[in-house]
Amino acid sequence: MKLGNKLKPATPPMDAGTYVGICIGVVGLGEQETTFKGKTKYVDKVKFIFEIPDETIEVDGEQRPRQLSVDFSVARKSTSRIRQFINTWRSKTLTDEEYSELELYDFIGQNAMLSVVHSEDGQYANIASAVQLPKGIPSRQATAAPITFDADEWDDETFQTLPEYLQERLQKSTQYKNRHLPDQEVSVEAASQEAAEDADGEGRCPF
Repeated sequence: MKLGNKLKPATPPMDAGTYVGICIGVVGLGEQETTFKGKTKYVDKVKFIFEIPDETIEVDGEQRPRQLSVDFSVARKSTSRIRQFINTWRSKTLTDEEYSELELYDFIGQNAMLSVVHSEDGQYANIASAVQLPKGIPSRQATAAPITFDADEWDDETFQTLPEYLQERLQKSTQYKNRHLPDQEVSVEAASQEAAEDADGEGRCPF
C-alpha cells in the first residue's frame, strides 16, 4: 500500500475575478471560538454559500458547479462586514430596524455578482463582495439543493443531512458542545458584537 494512493490532491482555487453566483445556503454556525489580538472569545457566526454556475469541477466522476462560501460575525454596527456585504448586495443601506428584522433565509436563490480574490498564499479563492446583477444579465437557477441550518434551533435530523465540512464546523460551536458533550460544558464569555472575523480558511466549501 502506497501512502500516495490515500492522499487527495489539493483542489486548485478558481481564478480571481467577477462571477455570477447563486446563494444556495445560509448556515448559522453558532458561537465559534475566535482569537483576535491575543484574546480568545466565542462569537456568533453565519455562513453564506454560493453556487458558481459558470465554473465547474469534477466531483465523484461528474462535472458540478463550484461553490464558494463566506463567513461573518453576527454584528449590529453599521460598519460591520456583514452589514456592508448585505448593503452592497441589495444596493440599499439598511436602517438598524430593517437590519434587525432581516430574514437571512430569504437570500436563498438570489443571484449576485461576486468579486473573488485570492488569499495571500494563493491557495484559496475568497468572496470579497457581492452586488446585484448588472442590467441585461439574466438571473440563474441553482442546481444544488438549498442548505439551511441554525445552531440556535438545533435539529439533529437536519444536522445529519448537512455536508461533512459543515458538520465539522458546527461541532465546534458551543451549541453543539453543550447539547452533545454535557460533561464538557463550555463557559462562554459574552462576545462583543464588534469582535473580529475568523481568519479565512476554516469550513470552506470543498469544491
